[in-house]
Amino acid sequence: MKKFFTVFAACAAAAFSMEAANVAYAPQVKMEAPQVDDKVIFDAPDGELSWLDRTCDGFVKKAFQATHGQILGSVVQMVEGEDGYVYLSHMASEYPVNTWTRFEREGNTLVMNGVQAIYVEYDEDYDEELIVYLAPMKVEIDENNVGTFVVTDDCRYVLNVGEDGSLTSADPKMLLGVCVHTPDETVEGNAVWIWKGFGDRDIKMVPAKAEPVDVPEGIAVANWVMFDGFRNNLVHVAIDGDDFYINGLDRSLPEAWVKGKIADGKVTFPSGQYLGADMEIYYYSYFCGAEFSVEENEEGESIKVASYADSAIFDYDAEEGKLSMVRGYIINSTPKELFPLYFYDDVYISLQHRNPATVPAAPYGLEYINDDWGKRVWFMIPNVDVEGNMLNMENLFYEVYVNGELQYFDISYEEWNLGRTSRIPYLFCDWDYIWMTIEEPEDHTVYFDYDGEVKSVGIRSIYVNENGEDIYSQMGYWGDPTSAATIEGSPVDVKWYDLQGRPLSGKGAGIAIKVATYSDGRIVRNKVLTAE
Repeated sequence: MKKFFTVFAACAAAAFSMEAANVAYAPQVKMEAPQVDDKVIFDAPDGELSWLDRTCDGFVKKAFQATHGQILGSVVQMVEGEDGYVYLSHMASEYPVNTWTRFEREGNTLVMNGVQAIYVEYDEDYDEELIVYLAPMKVEIDENNVGTFVVTDDCRYVLNVGEDGSLTSADPKMLLGVCVHTPDETVEGNAVWIWKGFGDRDIKMVPAKAEPVDVPEGIAVANWVMFDGFRNNLVHVAIDGDDFYINGLDRSLPEAWVKGKIADGKVTFPSGQYLGADMEIYYYSYFCGAEFSVEENEEGESIKVASYADSAIFDYDAEEGKLSMVRGYIINSTPKELFPLYFYDDVYISLQHRNPATVPAAPYGLEYINDDWGKRVWFMIPNVDVEGNMLNMENLFYEVYVNGELQYFDISYEEWNLGRTSRIPYLFCDWDYIWMTIEEPEDHTVYFDYDGEVKSVGIRSIYVNENGEDIYSQMGYWGDPTSAATIEGSPVDVKWYDLQGRPLSGKGAGIAIKVATYSDGRIVRNKVLTAE
């Protein structure tokens, strides 16, 4: 699975040829200052919320020019504010900041009057914050036939309101564009406006009405594991006669279900099934079958290109519990027209046979680092048990020990409101003390405050199993584990091995490996010089 494009270049997918515009994205345009609102509306206003599906001609900054092309399935939220205004979110499709823009009702129209702030960026060149605005803009061409979009004189952007609840640009050629301004004492109004290369024109938004697939009540759900050529994911399968339900086929919306039909040793999943709104990239997501081919782009590079198919198909081994891909699929922004967000062309899915008592695989590869950035430990945590079975990452946690002392962290966030705790959720990342590589969730880094010399760092996993019980992994260590060996008193079990890993009946004489198991689940290994 690979993304077809990045968030800021969503309309540059290989399946679409973008029309190059002879439009420079950042000339300075001088004008009198319009009506300006510098307050960014980050939180949804109070009022009734609804969802809209946007199509438009979207502009994206590319080097020193702007490219544009058709955008399909872009998410917009609308609030009928209790204050009498109408608010629309994410109003520049390829500049994905989910802030709100205020409109006034004027008859059967919605009107944005003036220029409104939609974001605040940090400008490293000037070491200051730069307010980013949304403004009505029109094309202005110079003597060299090169132009840009400039803020209109009346600063009014109008959307017509249809009887079906749709919103449509009153002037399809006018751009609702992203811009910034800087002071200029030589200009009346003291403002220089600069278009940033993003914005939409010819906008149409219609109420989003698609409904996701629901699994009928009372059907048993089993854990399966999906490998998509990139990493393993835990998915769920429910079978009702010839109906085959599965979720997790889209890693971005793992809770969304897809329904297929079992026939002649295959499961066929029809295209156009709605998965939900992917609010990481602000697109609606549909499951669609696809055929894949490799083509050469303008730079001579080989790229994979998808073409729409009416279904995705898997070979199905009911006895073994296996799905093997015959025809792949894409996550698309529309049910029928091709606008791919992600593609999956190498997927294998199998039933998980897991004993709930089997312990998680131990963390490994620990590295302790102490530099100007602080004390931290880097490590890998497998999201499988010791037999290689996939674990539900939402039920997986880990703890950090420094010199045998259990460390505590403040995890008080909207999604993870745990307060001060020693248990760190496997998927938690605050980009401050606790880091996780998003595309490689095994890769973790934890910063910690500790006075004194760090002799050892230990990490162990904790899995809340299918029965709600805590199952502990072995301890993974950096440094000298003997500094942590006595924190829980005497071990409950001790085994001895020679240097080749063969078990010994006793510690013997000479160098041996001592493996001590403690009541808290820690397993400590030491190389020991012993005597009879």
